[in-house]
Amino acid sequence: MTSTPPPQDLPFKVTSAADILSYILHTLGFQPAESLVLLTMCGKRVGATLRVDLPDNDLDPDGYAAGVCSILTSDTTADGALLALYTSEPLTRGGMPPRRNLVRSLGRSLGGAGLQLRDGWLVTDTMWRDYFCTDPGCCPPSGHPIESVLTSPLNAELTFRGSSFADTLDAAVETDLPAAWTDPAELARLCRSEQVQLGHRWTSPSQFIATLRLWDCLLARTASKVPITDVGVAAHLLASLISRPIRDAVLVLAALGWEISVNGSEGNSLRRAGTGAAHLPASARTMLGFGPDERLPVEPMKPAAAHTRDFCDVLIGQYRGQLQWEQVDAAHTLLSRLSAVAVGEPRAALLTMLGWIEWARGRGSRAHVYLGEALAEIPGYSLAELLEEVVGRGMLAEWSRDKDLAWRNGAPHAA
Repeated sequence: MTSTPPPQDLPFKVTSAADILSYILHTLGFQPAESLVLLTMCGKRVGATLRVDLPDNDLDPDGYAAGVCSILTSDTTADGALLALYTSEPLTRGGMPPRRNLVRSLGRSLGGAGLQLRDGWLVTDTMWRDYFCTDPGCCPPSGHPIESVLTSPLNAELTFRGSSFADTLDAAVETDLPAAWTDPAELARLCRSEQVQLGHRWTSPSQFIATLRLWDCLLARTASKVPITDVGVAAHLLASLISRPIRDAVLVLAALGWEISVNGSEGNSLRRAGTGAAHLPASARTMLGFGPDERLPVEPMKPAAAHTRDFCDVLIGQYRGQLQWEQVDAAHTLLSRLSAVAVGEPRAALLTMLGWIEWARGRGSRAHVYLGEALAEIPGYSLAELLEEVVGRGMLAEWSRDKDLAWRNGAPHAA
């Protein structure tokens, strides 16, 4: 499932059904398959975009429609909706589009919520046609060639402005993952060395703060388009993800910042393990501005009830405030770069974190792919299994339901 919030600015003109279908491709970033896509409308303005998998059967079309409708109604400004059904299923013997019962149920459910289903289209690999029109004079059963979507004026405009889309969802996710930038085997050796040196001391007061400071520094550098290149630093970061508290704190660090990440960790029963001075690779010390023999400062954690609550709420999607989206985007870039050279549990952690970020962005379809890869790397990885269940149930983070709080990615806008 993918839920893209409505755009804030509306500089693009939509003049045809082909424009709408090209808009969907650019908004999702991939060509849907066996999917139902709905766009909310406010007057003549296009709002949020929702993509969900078609059910394997239509045994409970009313239940499916009610679930879809409950997501669409989070756009409180909407008064209508558009539909696009992407499938390889053939037309009925009477030449009608497939999934008629499902679409009827959806129309009733939307109507009951005050959203008029204004129009819809059937899209296959080779053609598209109006879903509701039965007049062969203007809506031939054979439809229009799919190429007309790719040659539409809006597609040309969006492509000119740098937007693109992939042929499949998997291909779209793959384009987000960079190529290996160092030898994974050598990096794995350094990672094991960091793990041996620190053992169970990742959550000692000094080590926890020092490692989180390194993550914070790298997020800032990534946001400034400075990629990580040092294998010693990368090895320490990867090794730290064996610690579940650090993994979770990094996500909160990206979403809500330093204070809530550190103090919220303490308030969420962070188990102090070990004592002594913190360890960081020499290159990491230099990056943080410390000399090779300089003792790293220990900053006291100051847990507060608000920090504890926000830390937990953001991880489970119940936080009702604004996330630091630029920092979240930087985290996605950094984690993607590390995942390209990671193996084993650190890679499973990275892929799970990327899945959480995509879910936080409202892109459940991409989240599902990342989480599947995490579970392929380490079967039974608990956080990936939990998030997979959340995504599978179509649950949205609270901020994704608010157009003023939801993530935006310079998505194409329409009017």
